[in-house]
Amino acid sequence: MTENQKQNLNWKLIIAIMLAIVIASGGITFYLKYQSRAKPFAIDPEVMINPNKEYNISYWDYDLLIGQSEDYNQFLQQTIEEFSNIYPNIKITYQLLPFSTGEQKLRAAVELGTPPDIYDDIFSSRLISEELQIPVNLLFGEGDQARYKQLGISALTHDNKIWGLPNWLIPQIWVGNQRILNRAKIDLAKIKSQGWSWDEFYQSAIKVKDLDDKSYIVFNPYNTDIFYQLLDNIDENNLLSPDGGSFNRKSLVAIFTFLDRLRKEKVFPRKINKMNKRLIAGFWKGEAGIIAPVNIFLLNNLLKRDLKERYIDITLLPVPSNSTKHRAPIKVTSLLLFRQKEYQGDDHSKAVYQFAKFINQEKSLYLAEKLRVVPAYLPLQSIWQERVNLNNQLKEEMLSHVDRGIYGRITSNYSLEEELKDIIDKYYQEFWLKTLSVDRVVDDIINESQNYFNQDKTEKAEEN
Repeated sequence: MTENQKQNLNWKLIIAIMLAIVIASGGITFYLKYQSRAKPFAIDPEVMINPNKEYNISYWDYDLLIGQSEDYNQFLQQTIEEFSNIYPNIKITYQLLPFSTGEQKLRAAVELGTPPDIYDDIFSSRLISEELQIPVNLLFGEGDQARYKQLGISALTHDNKIWGLPNWLIPQIWVGNQRILNRAKIDLAKIKSQGWSWDEFYQSAIKVKDLDDKSYIVFNPYNTDIFYQLLDNIDENNLLSPDGGSFNRKSLVAIFTFLDRLRKEKVFPRKINKMNKRLIAGFWKGEAGIIAPVNIFLLNNLLKRDLKERYIDITLLPVPSNSTKHRAPIKVTSLLLFRQKEYQGDDHSKAVYQFAKFINQEKSLYLAEKLRVVPAYLPLQSIWQERVNLNNQLKEEMLSHVDRGIYGRITSNYSLEEELKDIIDKYYQEFWLKTLSVDRVVDDIINESQNYFNQDKTEKAEEN
C-alpha cells in the first residue's frame, strides 16, 4: 500500500469515527430527552396514609379577614384542631404571608426546592412551577372533579392537568352608586338585564360628569384588571396574533382608544395620577358614580359598609362590552399543592390533599360568607345563598355573573403570559400617568414584548 493510499485510508477512518460519534451523541441526546418526557410525575392512586406514621404539613395563607387578625388566626387554629381529631398523625403548621410580598416568598421557596405543601393562591396565579406543583387530578377520587363548578376547573387546567383546588369564584364587576346613576337617568334595569356597550358606558359617564362639578367616575390607573376585563369583552378578544408570535395590534388599539375617549371627555377626577385615592373616598362622599376595578377585599368592604349607609345605594354593574356577547369575567382563587425537591412520598402527598380538601370543602363556607364570595365547591353554593349577609338583589346579581362567567387567558404559555402581563402593567400605568397617546402606548407594548415572543419561538423550535 502506497503512502498516499495510507493517508486516504486514515482520513476515511477519522471521518467514519467522527460520524459515529455524532450519530451516537445524537442518539443519546434523543434517548435522554425521550426518557425525561416519558416519565412525568405520577402518584400511585392506591396509596394510603399510614396511620402509624407522622406527617408534617406546612400551609401558607394570607390574613383574609383584614382588620380581624385574631378572628382569622382563631379560625385556622380551630380548623387544624378539627382536622387533627380525624387525622391525629397529620401535624399542620401555618404561616400568614404579607399581601405585598407573599407570592415572591413562595417563588423564592420554589427556586430553593422547599415550597410549602399548600399555598392559598388568592391572586389567581394558578401555575407557579410545573416541576414542583402537584396536579390535583392525580389525587382526585371518584366524583371529586364533578363537585366543582366547571369554570373553576377549566381556569386551573393546563396541559390536561388540573393545577389547584378551586376555592372561590369572584365576579369581575364594577360598582355604581345607584342614587347618582338614577339622577343621571341611566337605565340600570336595562344594563343589568342586557348589559351595555362601550359607547353606552361612554354616554353614561358623560351624564354622571354633567350632573355637577363634583360628580365623576374613577378607574384605578395602577390596576390593569380593567384592561383584561375589557379584553374579555371585545369581538376579537384574542390579544395575540393568529400565529401567537406577537400582540394583536387591533385589540390593543380598541381598548386604549376606549379609555382615551373617556380621558378626553374629562369624566375622571382632575388629578388622574391620584385617581386611585378617590376610588373609595369619592364613592362614600357621594361624588363617584362608578368605580373600577373592584377586587375581592374592596367589594367585601363596600358590601359590608353598605348595610350601614343611609345615603349610598350600591349597585353591581357588568363590565361594558364591545361585542355582541356580554361576557362576565371571573377570577378563580385556589389552593395549590406542592412537593419538595426531596420528595417525601406519595403517602405524604395524599396527606397534604386530605388537609387541602378539608379547608377547601368543609371550612370554605365560613370564609365565603365572611368575604361574600361564591364558593366553587358546588355542594356549598345553596347553603351560601341562604346564609350570606347580602340583600336578595345583590345575591342574585353575583350568582348571575358566576353563571355567565368566563375565564380569559392571554396565552397557554404561563411563563410567557407573566412576562407579557408585566409589560402591559408597566405601559398601562404610563398611559394614565404620562398621558401617553394610543399609538405611543400600543407601540411601546408591541416593541418591548417582541423579545419575549422571539424567545418563545426559539424555545419551541428547540423542543421540536
